[in-house]
Amino acid sequence: MSEVRENRWPMWRDGRLALLLGAAFLVQGCTNAMPQYSGPKPQPADQVVAPAPTPGPTKKAVATTTRKATPKVTKSASAVPARQDLALNVLYYVRIMVPAGSDLTVRADGAGGVAPSVTSIKTKGGPPYAMSIPVSAAADAYPMTIDATLNSTIGHVLTGTVTLAEKTDKPVEIVLAPKSE
Repeated sequence: MSEVRENRWPMWRDGRLALLLGAAFLVQGCTNAMPQYSGPKPQPADQVVAPAPTPGPTKKAVATTTRKATPKVTKSASAVPARQDLALNVLYYVRIMVPAGSDLTVRADGAGGVAPSVTSIKTKGGPPYAMSIPVSAAADAYPMTIDATLNSTIGHVLTGTVTLAEKTDKPVEIVLAPKSE
């Protein structure tokens, strides 16, 4: 007596019922769990735009803010001393390698309480290094001391100093030498 048992749910066997249930859950999930796919969202009450009321009798607008005038800044000519560019030629005579990209810093200290002036450049080739530095044009800024320092990218340090007794229109030559330790 072998009896073949019938499948009571033939739709499960070939997967039609599973496909139908899956599609139903997918449609239900898209409308509830994924609102971005179900259409436009209703706006919250605080974002609802109310229509503008119809204008009544016209009223004149009243300014609610007042602007203050900007304060005027006055400068006196004596506050900022006149400056001039002093041309420099910085060079060295020692046989030493100074690669391009080394730092050359020049500092000019004048007499009479004039603020020092500092200029730096990156070297591009060999000496002489032509540059300029802004200094005071006043006669009481002299004697002026100009210090130059060349820091090589491979570790060499060269320094030089020159003192100017008076104002000059010609380029000033500064000769550098290795820094003694």
